[in-house]
Amino acid sequence: MKRTLSLLLCLALTFSLCASMAEAQYTPGTYEQTAKGMGGDVKVTVTVDKHAITAASVDVSCETPGYGADHQQDFESRILEANGAEIDAVAGCTVSSNAVNQALAAALAQARGEEKAEAPERLTEADVVVLGAGAAGLAAAAKAVEAGASVIVLEANAFAGGATATSGGNFINIDAERNAADARNDAALAKYDAYSAESFPEAWQPYYQALKAELEEYRNNGKELGAFDSVNRVIVDHFVSGDGYDLSGKRVQLNADIVFAGLKANQEIKNYLVENGMTIKEGSSSSSHYNQPNGRGTEMINALLKAAEGADIQYNTRAMELVMRDGRVTGVKAVAEDGTEIEYTARKGVVIATGGYTSNTAMVAKYQNMYKGLNENNPSNQPASIQGDGIVMAQAVGAAVNDMEFITTMLKGYNNQASSGEESTIYNAAQLAVNVNAERFIDDKPASGPAAAVRYALNDQPEGVMYAIGDQKMIDAMNAATEGLAEKIISRGIAWQADTVEEAAALAGLDPAKLKETVDTFNGYVDAGADADFGRTQFSGKVEEGPVYICKLQSAYHLTFGGLTVDADTHVLSTEGTVIPGLYAAGDTIGNFEGDIHQSGYCLTIVIWTGMTAGSMAAQ
Repeated sequence: MKRTLSLLLCLALTFSLCASMAEAQYTPGTYEQTAKGMGGDVKVTVTVDKHAITAASVDVSCETPGYGADHQQDFESRILEANGAEIDAVAGCTVSSNAVNQALAAALAQARGEEKAEAPERLTEADVVVLGAGAAGLAAAAKAVEAGASVIVLEANAFAGGATATSGGNFINIDAERNAADARNDAALAKYDAYSAESFPEAWQPYYQALKAELEEYRNNGKELGAFDSVNRVIVDHFVSGDGYDLSGKRVQLNADIVFAGLKANQEIKNYLVENGMTIKEGSSSSSHYNQPNGRGTEMINALLKAAEGADIQYNTRAMELVMRDGRVTGVKAVAEDGTEIEYTARKGVVIATGGYTSNTAMVAKYQNMYKGLNENNPSNQPASIQGDGIVMAQAVGAAVNDMEFITTMLKGYNNQASSGEESTIYNAAQLAVNVNAERFIDDKPASGPAAAVRYALNDQPEGVMYAIGDQKMIDAMNAATEGLAEKIISRGIAWQADTVEEAAALAGLDPAKLKETVDTFNGYVDAGADADFGRTQFSGKVEEGPVYICKLQSAYHLTFGGLTVDADTHVLSTEGTVIPGLYAAGDTIGNFEGDIHQSGYCLTIVIWTGMTAGSMAAQ
């Protein structure tokens, strides 16, 4: 018994000595670091003892409400659970999650006493320099590498993806074999009979005529199954949807060469992405043209990153100025995260793929000529880095632009303080909507949701601002859809609640008497079952049961459709219509491939195709 007790005491002493001798992992204290997120700097603060994280604080206030900004506690709890390891991404918040991980890693490195590693010597000369690591830029880099070129990619953010990473990732996939088992879609094809070849510009007429022949063959094939689809159909649809005019009567300039080439290559693009690891969501139907990656836009970007593995991607590096020598673009000047200016040399060509200018709201307000009510105070719902850098740089060396007047918007919470999903819930729950003058301006039936017609009408209202209004029924509907949503939106400063219409109006900054008049008139229409002003016939009740709830919504810039003028080979053209040697452009940096409206699925296919083309051409 004594021998056993002695042995146990020895073992306990041994374990105690081992534990005390264990090398401390951290120097106890509190450490703070930041990293770039979707809307700005994400800050992570950790407190550590010798061996573990004991407390964590995350500041994601710069991120989008409804997405990253709403997950502070999730990020903090995941840091404590991971205790030094990389945290799992929060669903729907990939960019914010990546920023938290980067800042966390830097803070823990500091706690371990690791000196900040000297940045590796930068590669500053290559055959091809690509500006931007979104879908177009990565596609360009991948194809340039495949062509045997050395490639540098400069990305202003700390992450790849640009606007594509936050998108659904929809792309065109026309696959006759997959359509063969679908039900026939004759009824959906009748609309094409209303057109004639003269309905289209000359360059588009052969595609309509080819479509007519395909439809004739399909209608007479005698088969009971099989949905019709074709490249010609997609091309015709693309023109019909995108054709339009600005407020001055200027017609949008759809670039036939770019559109035709991109849409014809849909299978090549799909196969290329799948070969590089992208998986397609089951249930996607080719008969509706579109497919979607299982991981949405993020998975598409990951596939393009894999394809571009041979390129040197330098993050946190913002291109600022093109370098020209003897009339040719030979490189670019850029600024690193620490402010260091770096000049890069491109022996063969520079590809601009920096995206549009959605987040440069002053630039959007300067150029756009589609809507009357928008100004530079309307926010953007895209990454803050989409500033139009590439367009401005190219203009400085004589590049031409086109279609800068054409844009589209999304309805969001005022100053981006409610996500698209939250805004949809708010609008659906409301009983009516008014502009800043407390006046209704459209059939605002909640059952329709924030439909395009409502969104576009709002763009012509003062400041692109509207107020969704209701009573207890609205509050209940919001909270039924998302627990606590009504209170959460109030806490963000864009919603107000009071006992009466007049009191709520005063809190919201609306004219109390005018809003009371508008609501009383609306209530009369509800009683009558018909709207004498806008023809509305569906109602969700009068505004009468207090409290009265008012939420401020706003048009946010979503996409810009204008950009640099290019030829079919993506050479950037000068204002005189000549090629600027050594300069190529792709993706949302170029203009006239969407038209006057966002065409989901069509656009990403063309974005990737222009990137692939630019990379191949620049590498030659």
